[in-house]
Amino acid sequence: MNEYSSAEEYRIVRLLVMIALIVFGGSPAFAFQTVNPNPDLSLLWEQVQRQPDDFAIGCIPLSNPSRAVVYNIDRQFPLASVGKLLIFIEYANRLDDGSITIDEMVSVDDLNRYDLTGTDGGAHQRFMATYPEGTTRISLWDVARVGMMQYSSNAASDYVLQRIEPVDWERVYRSVNVFNTETPHPLTMIALMMSNHEIGRLTLPQAQSRAETLFADGEAYFQQFLNDPQWHAAELEFRDQRRRGFPDWNVQSYVLNEYTMTGTVRDFLNVQAAIYGPNGLLPENVKQLARSSMRWTENAAINNTYLEYGSKLGFYSGGVLTLVAYGQPRNNNPVISVTFLRNIPRETYFAMQDEDTIGNLAHWMNLHACEGLREMLPTS
Repeated sequence: MNEYSSAEEYRIVRLLVMIALIVFGGSPAFAFQTVNPNPDLSLLWEQVQRQPDDFAIGCIPLSNPSRAVVYNIDRQFPLASVGKLLIFIEYANRLDDGSITIDEMVSVDDLNRYDLTGTDGGAHQRFMATYPEGTTRISLWDVARVGMMQYSSNAASDYVLQRIEPVDWERVYRSVNVFNTETPHPLTMIALMMSNHEIGRLTLPQAQSRAETLFADGEAYFQQFLNDPQWHAAELEFRDQRRRGFPDWNVQSYVLNEYTMTGTVRDFLNVQAAIYGPNGLLPENVKQLARSSMRWTENAAINNTYLEYGSKLGFYSGGVLTLVAYGQPRNNNPVISVTFLRNIPRETYFAMQDEDTIGNLAHWMNLHACEGLREMLPTS
């Protein structure tokens, strides 16, 4: 049996926590790129001016929270993959209390059963390609920290979520001061709700007429995908034909806003503060594991600019872009930020992805300690 485990990395992190050290990404010997402190953000601000209600942001310098800048922070937004951070926090809680061990292994076949082709931008395939050919088992630690958090594999996320169930989400949310965020659900379920080999591609009239049962239908499709081999095979064949992919953009937007996990900027600023701030109810081990899951360590530009940079990106065709970020520049104090957008028009959405618009915005906020952001926001 070919097993692959990076459990030793966890043991190192835990040891460093115990001796009160934080591991930062080291500077490489050679660096050929820099993080632009003044990126072109015109595309973002044009979109915000067109749809100010579909944008929310919060930026807090941790050394001076009174200089926080916020906008629409109590409005509900679809979270996309940002919600995976809450799943990881509970996984880290289980490691800390010993109810899940670092040595737990996962069958690659079982994990791959959760993968629905074409629904996470190829993230799961890129994650699995990091292992030697023929690997049959990998560590749950890798699935959670690397697959779910760093590659953002939906299969990894859905696997970890089912592994930690049942979860007292009220307890978890209290520990990070979250009050207006829904609980996690399988992301693959949403894709199956939008289209599958039984129903084809959902139309807006169909979605609206089935409003009361659509979420339950999605859950049923997800269980069939996992547990019915014949249904699973038929669905993969359906997905192989690109023209049978997701429904129209407006249908995706409707489903994302009505049926996916939503939350607020305020809640995720609180999550970031619980992880990166000096106070909070999270055990120190859990805080450091969460930081480890978001930390960038192998990027020359990041390492030359920051003592530590961590983020979790979320996106979904249908017009959702989300990002939570932490940055401690080498010449400045640490900043946490949360940026949510929804209902972005198709062309603008893909242009913003190509430009890494909200990633560049996070760097701008970090390097300017939130200064100047207020002047860029809508005045209403």
